Amino acid sequence: MQYYKEQIRLSVVIPCYNHGQYLKEALACFPDYEKQSRYEIIIVNDGSTDKQTLSYLFQLEKAGYHVIHQENRGLSSARNTGIQFSRGEYILPLDSDDKVSVDFIYEAINILDNHPLYTVVYSDGEYFDAKEGPWIIGEFNLQRLMLWNYMHAMAVYRKSAWEHVGGYDINLNHLGFEDWDLWLSIAFSGGKFYYLQKSHFSYRITPNSMVRQFTGEKYKRMQDYIKEKHHTYLSDDHLNNHLTLLMRHNKWLWLKLFLRIYCPKILMNFVKKGKIDSTNIIY
Repeated sequence: MQYYKEQIRLSVVIPCYNHGQYLKEALACFPDYEKQSRYEIIIVNDGSTDKQTLSYLFQLEKAGYHVIHQENRGLSSARNTGIQFSRGEYILPLDSDDKVSVDFIYEAINILDNHPLYTVVYSDGEYFDAKEGPWIIGEFNLQRLMLWNYMHAMAVYRKSAWEHVGGYDINLNHLGFEDWDLWLSIAFSGGKFYYLQKSHFSYRITPNSMVRQFTGEKYKRMQDYIKEKHHTYLSDDHLNNHLTLLMRHNKWLWLKLFLRIYCPKILMNFVKKGKIDSTNIIY
């Protein structure tokens, strides 16, 4: 495979930490890679120790893939490293255990090339492995995003936006939800999101998935950090206003997560004031 390609428009950045058994599936999503010149693939080995993973990464290097090795730092740092070495104007982060449609790349390039006001292009997807079914994300709504990360990390965005907000926050390397923080940073700085009503990604759920580890103290530390970082927009008073707006539209699907997890004190205030019937609270 010839690594250097002309006319690169988009860079696919794949961090990998001991996920060699899944990485092969992820790379199989790009059957036209050797023949095209519109996108590049950058794999960041984030200090893997698994022999199978290291062996496969060595094979990929010999085959001409761009593989970057670094000591284990975490997902935010691995993505930032890959993006720093990227040559595309647009970035598509892909976790090594997930899958994406190659059509998404070409559609996103076309949208961002022809609609300069948009910063991010995202789509619907589906779950697979231990959980199956569609992941319908829907039209962009900042109020929803402020209450919860309803989007996925696998969206295409302008590299300039990543640079503008300072990249993925390395303080979230081991707390998670670095993608939520990036979407909030882009949205709060005026970035616009384009929704493609198509299923373009597959998100793997396993018993050891990172998302299942965000519980208890770690989860609270992540919430507290993001809330403090974006305190101008995520203060209790500001969230109160957005919660009220969501209530007016009866969007209980999104309130459910907020009421149960995000801010129980505000919930109790609404109950005491009679704005929420306590029998409607879903636990």
